[in-house]
Amino acid sequence: MNKLIRYFIPANLSPDEDIQRKARLTIAVLLIIAYFNINYIIISWLIPYPGGLLSQIPLLFISITTLWLYKSGFSDKILYPVYFIACTVCIAITVYYTNGFLSVLFPWLASTPIVAVLVWSKKGSRISLLFVLLVEIFFFYQYLNNHPFPDQIAASKPWVYKTFYFTCNAGLVLILYWIAIVFENAKDTALRNLHTRNEELRIEKEKSDTLLLNILPEEVAEELKATNRTTAKSFELASVMFLDIKDFTILSEQQKPEEVIKGLDEYFEAFDKIVTTQGLEKIKTIGDAYMCASGLPTDNHNHAYDIVATAILMLEEAHKISLQRIAAGKIGYELRVGINSGPLVAGVVGIKKFAYDIWGDTVNTAARMQQMGEAGRINLSGTTYELVKDKYKCSYRGKLRAKHKGDIDMYFVDELIA
Repeated sequence: MNKLIRYFIPANLSPDEDIQRKARLTIAVLLIIAYFNINYIIISWLIPYPGGLLSQIPLLFISITTLWLYKSGFSDKILYPVYFIACTVCIAITVYYTNGFLSVLFPWLASTPIVAVLVWSKKGSRISLLFVLLVEIFFFYQYLNNHPFPDQIAASKPWVYKTFYFTCNAGLVLILYWIAIVFENAKDTALRNLHTRNEELRIEKEKSDTLLLNILPEEVAEELKATNRTTAKSFELASVMFLDIKDFTILSEQQKPEEVIKGLDEYFEAFDKIVTTQGLEKIKTIGDAYMCASGLPTDNHNHAYDIVATAILMLEEAHKISLQRIAAGKIGYELRVGINSGPLVAGVVGIKKFAYDIWGDTVNTAARMQQMGEAGRINLSGTTYELVKDKYKCSYRGKLRAKHKGDIDMYFVDELIA
C-alpha cells in the first residue's frame, strides 16, 4: 500500500506537512474504495446482480481515473467536487437496490462527507454533505413507497414512519459528519498553534543569530553553532586599525556622562556602517578607541588597501559629524588613526561573554601607530606602507620611537594616487 501511495503522490506537490498528509490520505481512500468496488463487482457478477454492476463499475472507473488525474496534478477545485458527487450517486444507487437504507450498507453513503472533510476541506465537505442529504431525500422516499415495512410500523401514519426512517438515517449522516468536523477543527487548532509556536521560535532564532553575528564573524558563529566551540586561526598577513579621540578624557569632563555616551555612539555607529560596507571586521571598542581589522576571518590579499580606504572614509564621516555637532552647540571630536600589517592570531576565548579578538605583535604595533599619530591623519607603519605605496601617496615621518617597540618607520597617508 505504501508503495502505491508514494507512486500516486504528485511530483510537484508542496512539501507542507499538512498538504502531504492529505495527499497520502486521499490516495489511500481512493485505493481502498477501488478495492471494494472490485469486490462488489465480482459479487454482483457471481449472484448475478445487475444493480451492483450498474453502480460499481462506474464508481471503479471514477476512482481509478481520479487517481491518475490526482497524480498528474489536476486541479483540486474540479477534481474533488466531481469525485464526491459521482461517489454519492453511485453509492446511493447501490444502497437503493440492495435494501441498504435498512441495512449495514447505508454507512457507505454516510461516510462520503466524512471522507470529504479529511481529504478535501471543511468548506468543500459541506457541498458533499448537502448533496448526500438531497440524494437521500429523493432515494429514501422513493424506496419507502416501494418496499414493505413491519406491521407495527406500516400500521402508523405514512408520514410518521417515513420521517422516522429518514431522520434516523439523516441523523447518522450528521452525527458522523460533525464528529469528523470536531476532530478536524481540533487538528487545525493544533496545527495553527504549532505553526504559531514554530514562527515564534523562528523569530527568536533570527534574533539570537543576529545577536551572535553582532558579536562574532559569520564563519566563527557558524562553527560555534555547529560544534559548540571555536578554533583559533593564524593569519600570515592581515591589517589592523586603531582609532581614538584626541584629548577624550579632557573633553568628556566637560560633558554629562549621558552626553558622552550619546556622542560616542553617534561616531561609532557611523564607523560600524562603514566597516560593514567595506567588508572589514570590527573587533571591539575600548572606551573611546575603535579597533577593526582586514584580511580576517577570511584571507584577503587586498587587506591593506581596504583598511586604508576605510580609514579615509571614517575620517571624512567623523569630520561631517563633528561639524554638525559644533553647529548644534556640542563638542566635536578629532580622531587619530593608526594602522599596521603583519601576522596575527584570531579567535574566541572563554565560555562566558565570549568575544572575537586578535593577538600578536602586529596588534600591539597598530596600537602604537594610533598613539603616535596626529588628529585627522592616518599613521601607517613601514610594513603597511610597503603594501599600499603603489596606490597611496604618503609622507615619511622618519623613525619614531614607540613605547616598548623601539624605532619604527612611520608614514602619513596624503592622498590616493590617480
